[in-house]
Amino acid sequence: MLSSANAHPAVVYSANVRLGGGGMGSSLVEPLVGLHQAGLLRQVLVSSHKASPLPPNLIRAQGVWGRVQKRLEFYDPTGWVSYLVNSLFDAWVRRSLPLTPIFESWTGFCLTSLIAAQERGSRTVLGLGSAHPRVQRDLINAERRAWGLAAQPDTPLRQRIEAELTAAGTILVQSRFSEQSLLDQGIAAGKLVRLPLGVDPDRFQPAAGRPAAPFRVLFLGQVTLRKGVPYLLEAWKRLGWPEAELFVAGRILPDCRPVVRHYAGLPGVRWAGFVPDQLAAFQAADVFVCPSVEDGFGLVVLEAMACGLPVVVSDHTGAADLVSPG
Repeated sequence: MLSSANAHPAVVYSANVRLGGGGMGSSLVEPLVGLHQAGLLRQVLVSSHKASPLPPNLIRAQGVWGRVQKRLEFYDPTGWVSYLVNSLFDAWVRRSLPLTPIFESWTGFCLTSLIAAQERGSRTVLGLGSAHPRVQRDLINAERRAWGLAAQPDTPLRQRIEAELTAAGTILVQSRFSEQSLLDQGIAAGKLVRLPLGVDPDRFQPAAGRPAAPFRVLFLGQVTLRKGVPYLLEAWKRLGWPEAELFVAGRILPDCRPVVRHYAGLPGVRWAGFVPDQLAAFQAADVFVCPSVEDGFGLVVLEAMACGLPVVVSDHTGAADLVSPG
């Protein structure tokens, strides 16, 4: 790999996200800023972007059309829209891709552009934010069956990701859980590099003082079976702590709506929906819970820890690598 000692703008990075716009779009900002500060970042190709610390001349985006495509994904539980949107983004990147020593992208976004970069002599690096797609499918389908939902069939997007994993020269994984899932599915160990996410301690800090309030348990993320929300709600029900509050911050996705209806009226649960100010949510809580069934890392766990919160996590949350029981 290149180092800052011989730094030159060697890396072109593509991701079908709104850079700085939440979720993966936010988590990518820090590593891209790091590449830029090391003098290694040549260009970033994204669907759209908000204001970020990166110089605007380094960012090339699809703009409004990219935002419209990404928005459509929220309304399609089948995965076909995601497959189409990612394929269109991939084709755009392939046409726009400059010559570069290193092309880096993310699973689902880059099959044809990754192969095109290799044909032009680039080293290719692929980021994976989850378990192997087959492992992810099996874990989520087990949860769906438990709630009386039909299992999800294989989708073109999952098949696309498997092809990308096969084609990539190097695969970046974020946790031991994710790494082991790839090894179990026959991916060569020599292709894997484990690189956990990091947190900005200048932004995420303990509150200077917290006003008197009920004891608050915080969940922050998409409300979905993948994130283990049914286990959290069942635990809250069994706890029976009427003086405390379970603060659920995140959009409720279609697969979890039957669960939410099942636990409707559960005392102490506050459904906050999407919360734009995550720091305020952490600083107003007493403990953070992330009971994911399948999660490549879970950056919110580190953000909660940086804010001084004790955390409760599952061993399928990659951030569990950095949590000491007890």
